[in-house]
Amino acid sequence: MARATHGEATRQNIILTALELYAEHGLDGVSLRTISAESGTRNSAAAHYHFGSRLGVLEAVVTFITDFTRPQFESGFQSLEADPAPSLRDVVKAMTTPYLSLTLSPDWGPAALRFMAHLHADNTPDVVQLMNAHFRPDVERIETQLHRVLPHIPRDVLRVRLAFTFVSLIHGAAEIDMLSNTPFGDIRPDDRTLFTYFVDFVEGGLAFSPPA
Repeated sequence: MARATHGEATRQNIILTALELYAEHGLDGVSLRTISAESGTRNSAAAHYHFGSRLGVLEAVVTFITDFTRPQFESGFQSLEADPAPSLRDVVKAMTTPYLSLTLSPDWGPAALRFMAHLHADNTPDVVQLMNAHFRPDVERIETQLHRVLPHIPRDVLRVRLAFTFVSLIHGAAEIDMLSNTPFGDIRPDDRTLFTYFVDFVEGGLAFSPPA
């Protein structure tokens, strides 16, 4: 039992170390050997031993993050799916709150946002496959609810707007501190106000109707 507990603690430490290193240096800037060394394990091949490959480490980090955000996502979308008439704002809040909550907690939340931004920008086939495996079911649930509340928006248009939303959400949240140093100066409001502004922005973009 003690050996299993120690092994699990080592895996957790490697995941957290990999998360921080990938967030800081990008996916291609970190080797498994570096992750092992920075995690403090005596075995220089510990990351390879526990996860098999770079892709195995990336998948473990994604799973670690989604295990944290999953309960909030499920709660929000189960409520939407049971609601006979949800509003667009309800859908936008349900899809953004789990991710934006990482800006506030836990301690590794900001690093998780930067890691996900790197992952989202990587178009290599193995990473795309990893992303689809983890997030496609969620994206389909989001798109279904958006179609319910915006039936007048053509589905192909709605999907493109949703893709724009994900880019804004993932990369915007990862670089949120930039709002403290813009050409206009420090324009970052408190977190609650900032969340409201972002929901306003997404809601307006998704529902926009071009002039006839």
